[in-house]
Formats: sequence, C-alpha cells, structure tokens
Amino acid sequence: MSGQKYEDLADLLLNNERAKHFYKSLPDEIQISLSNNGSSIHSMEELRRFVNENHH
Repeated sequence: MSGQKYEDLADLLLNNERAKHFYKSLPDEIQISLSNNGSSIHSMEELRRFVNENHH
C-alpha cells in the first residue's frame, strides 16, 4: 500500500480507507485547504506531508 499513487485527492479518498479516515479527522479549514489543492495530492504520504507543512 505504501507508495501507491492516485489520480488526485478525490481518487485517493475514494480508494484508500486509511486516507479517508485521516482526512475526516482533520479540522474543516484543513479539509478545505486540501480540497483546494487536491490535484497535487496523489498518495497518503503526500496527504500527510501537505498537512504537516501547511498546518502546524
């Protein structure tokens, strides 16, 4: 599962349960920011990196 690439954030959330649960646990403002940048997020690792780099 590690390193698997998806088309974008929507595809990642649709096909990766771990990513979906992580996303749902985030505050609304972070979810909005992620959605606005969804085309550049292609993996669970990129999702976590985006959150860590932009919301600490």
